[in-house]
Amino acid sequence: MWLGIETSSVVSSVAVMNENQLLGEITIQAGLTHSEQLVPHIQSLLEMARVQKTDLKGIVVASGPGSFTGLRIGMGTAKAMAYALRIPLYGVMTMDSLARNIPYTTDTICTVIDAQKKHVYAALYTYEDSQLKIIESPFVVEAVSLVARLRTQQNRVIFVGDGIKRIAPLIEDDESLIISNPIYRIPKASSLLLSAQSLIERGECANPMDMVPYYIRRSEAEVLWEEKHKDNPDMLKVNPTVTVIEAAGDE
Repeated sequence: MWLGIETSSVVSSVAVMNENQLLGEITIQAGLTHSEQLVPHIQSLLEMARVQKTDLKGIVVASGPGSFTGLRIGMGTAKAMAYALRIPLYGVMTMDSLARNIPYTTDTICTVIDAQKKHVYAALYTYEDSQLKIIESPFVVEAVSLVARLRTQQNRVIFVGDGIKRIAPLIEDDESLIISNPIYRIPKASSLLLSAQSLIERGECANPMDMVPYYIRRSEAEVLWEEKHKDNPDMLKVNPTVTVIEAAGDE
């Protein structure tokens, strides 16, 4: 029995599955913060699926890229549970999971995650002999530059992910660039669990004490902190993202 936790965007998604089937999934965009809804969702899901925490063999969590705060909350929860239950913890890249929302297509899959300031985190995938393969590892790019580049591809390209809001206005009436259905474009914990199967089979788990989110680039808080304290080396050793989150929680 494995639990999946996906909090890389505004979507909160948790799922539980055994070796043969998906037992249940809760995926929701309710406008609440992950700190408000993640743990209640996990508790509700396990209760409805009649799964005890002690039944879990491992936990799979989205490792990024994505929302800085969302990733920290999801990973922090997963690490605490894995440590407390003494079960393996597996980290799966958000984009690998998103790509699996599109099953067995001949199109190139482009996962796009909103990176703010007109940019997206992007990665490219394709199916070979029914197996999903990555063509290009995650990179950050301006949305307009990504669209211009993909227009030169021979294959059709289908987009998934919340970065679609930056892509869609740029590809109107272009039949070679396809926006996926809303059902398929959001991160899902069930796809996360599917992506983790090979890791589970190989026993490639992470150390809860060492696992950190994969951001690709630094957070805005880190950039501003470095600029503000560039003349004070001691302050540059402080993690500003943690500082900002803790300060917000004290308000």
